[in-house]
Order: sequence, then C-alpha cells, then structure tokens
Amino acid sequence: MPDYTTFENRLKNIAHPDIAHRIIGHVHGYAFHCLTIGKPAPSKPNILLSAGVHGDEPAGVEAILQFFERDIEDIIQRFHVIVLPCVNPSGYINNQRENIQGEDINRAFKNEVPESTLVKQQIAGYRFDVFLDMHEDYDATGTYFYEGKRDSAWLAPAIAHRAKKIGPLDADTGETDIPLAEGVLQVDPAWGESGFTSYVYIHHADHVMITETSSNWPMDRRAKVHLLALDMILDHYSTSLKGEPRE
Repeated sequence: MPDYTTFENRLKNIAHPDIAHRIIGHVHGYAFHCLTIGKPAPSKPNILLSAGVHGDEPAGVEAILQFFERDIEDIIQRFHVIVLPCVNPSGYINNQRENIQGEDINRAFKNEVPESTLVKQQIAGYRFDVFLDMHEDYDATGTYFYEGKRDSAWLAPAIAHRAKKIGPLDADTGETDIPLAEGVLQVDPAWGESGFTSYVYIHHADHVMITETSSNWPMDRRAKVHLLALDMILDHYSTSLKGEPRE
C-alpha cells in the first residue's frame, strides 16, 4: 500500500530557493500539496503538472518525486511550473481509484468535490502553455496518450514513438476514441467540463496531454514513460518559446 508519510518526507527533502512548497488545504485528513518551480516571467512557458487523481495509479506520483530528485536547475531557470503531485491523497493511501468518499475526482470538476475545488482555486487566473496529467490503466497492455491542442504542434506522436523503446504501445481504442497516431488519441471536446484534463483545456490551457501506462508494468518502467513525456514536453517548449514575448 502507498505510504503518504514517505511521500511527504520525499517532498520535504526538496530544497531550493526557487521551488516553493505549500500545503494549500486538507482533504479527508490529508495535506494537499502544491509545488511551484521557478518564478513567473513574460518569456517563461507556464506548465501545469499533476498526478494521482486516481488513487490506485501511483506511477505518476512516483515520476513526479523522481523528477524533483533530479538536477532540475535548468528547468527552474527556464520555466514556471505548478505541480500537484497527488490530487487524491485518500485514494492514494487506500489504493483505490476514488477518494475515501467513493467520488471519482476525475469526473468531478463540474459537480465539485473537495479535491477538485482545491485544484480549481489553485489554478484560477492562470493560463498554461501545456498541462500534463499522469495516469495508469489496469486493462492496458502498454502505453498510450491523449492529446488536445490549440497551438501549432502535436507532441504525443513523437513521444509515443520514443516510448516504444521502454515498452509496447497499447493498440486498443474505444468506440468513441479519436485516433491521432499509433498509441495517441485526441482529447474529445465532448468530455465537457467534468473531467480534470478537459476542464483545464476549456478554461486554462492551450495544450493538454494525458499519459497512460500499463499498471501491470513494474513501477520504474511506468515512471520512466511519464518522465519521458515530461522531458520531451519541456524540451519542446524551451525551444519554441524561449526569448519570445508572451502576453
């Protein structure tokens, strides 16, 4: 079972003057953490990163912790990043998809629950260049991605191609899925405002991506896919936006 004390202790070990670590509230007795990397500036891309909205999908949480445990000095200088490392603490502790009250947070951004309320309060007033939300899939045999964009470039096809070196892509698609490339599906506007990613896409971001890894893979392998996606996203926005004036 995941250990929230261990998770929080790893967060406490993050020490850098330009990484702000705050508790933005408490849900069901657990602290709700938010970290901010770097200081906002007109030339810096704004990034939103989250994991653990489904409590039984811990690989994204692990990937974020591993990300902070690397040398990210260059990222601190180049980006402004808001990180929500575990959106569903009570689900994470109990290894269940929903929170302790049986509510699926990823379906609760229109009819709010405490966790989604905290997220909405935290990102109010922000406009993000890209939002990455890390997930897992117990039925998947491999990795796949969802992506939506209003800016110029699809990123997930190239990430999926690289991810094949870590493990296979999942080829299954649902009846309503919109394929974009091998292992890549489009974020569907029909999802509406209830879902986390679609809510952010409608109100706060020009580009969104969901990473989905097979829950049957070892933890390090799952985390490696999430980190690959994050690294390639950061590389893209560092190159495409560096030095350009932003509104």
